[in-house]
Amino acid sequence: MVNASLNWASLVGLLLLLAALPASVAAGFQMAFLLGRRRDASARVMVAAIWHFFLLLLRLVALPVVGSILFFQGWRLDPILQFGVFLLVGAYLSELMVGLIGEFSAWKKRG
Repeated sequence: MVNASLNWASLVGLLLLLAALPASVAAGFQMAFLLGRRRDASARVMVAAIWHFFLLLLRLVALPVVGSILFFQGWRLDPILQFGVFLLVGAYLSELMVGLIGEFSAWKKRG
């Protein structure tokens, strides 16, 4: 059954779908920068590279999947739960933007 209503969960799903692309690109560039520093092959750099690869996978796969689930199936949630999901994803996206801005400013300082 398909219900074509635009509610809090559908809007949050669209926001997650839109946020997935810049977040994935930023994680990819950060991982490429870490792996490009071949002169420093310490354990700290390798752990950071593995962490950024994990973030890249999550941002590339999990954000669009969660966003599409919320967009297509969010109408099934009751309004209070929709508002709770809206607040939770809003907090996540604000933290994501702070991280992206920090990564961009660090990239500008290096370049």
